[in-house]
Amino acid sequence: MNGAMARTTLETAQVNGRRSRPSVLLIEDNLTQLDLYSLVLQEELNVTTATRAETGFAIAAIERPDAIVIDVLLPDGDGLDLCDRLRQHQGTTSTPLVVLTGDDQAYERAMRVRSVDAILKKPCPADRLLTTLHRAIAARCVR
Repeated sequence: MNGAMARTTLETAQVNGRRSRPSVLLIEDNLTQLDLYSLVLQEELNVTTATRAETGFAIAAIERPDAIVIDVLLPDGDGLDLCDRLRQHQGTTSTPLVVLTGDDQAYERAMRVRSVDAILKKPCPADRLLTTLHRAIAARCVR
């Protein structure tokens, strides 16, 4: 196989492989919810998960997902602070950020944060999260 053909084959494999579907990073410390959301989302999206803010930030910086779902209350930090950090990071400045919270005070705080694209109140049906992600990713493509 010559060099041009090898490059074309590699590019086709990349298009037909992992990045042919939108990718989402799901940062959630509740393992039951993490598993449920992952199970539903992976039917249409490539899903990567993290249970801590710092791990999520590191994954986002490296993988640059098409969207990120963040629980507000994480064991090692505040999800809204993480949203601000992601907006300041060169690789994730325009990545759609969807926030999940079951806490009323955190929900009110999230409503005031400009770096958030969508806020969903827990318990949130997985199909609603999926719809929200598709809309956020589509809106990003139009920007």
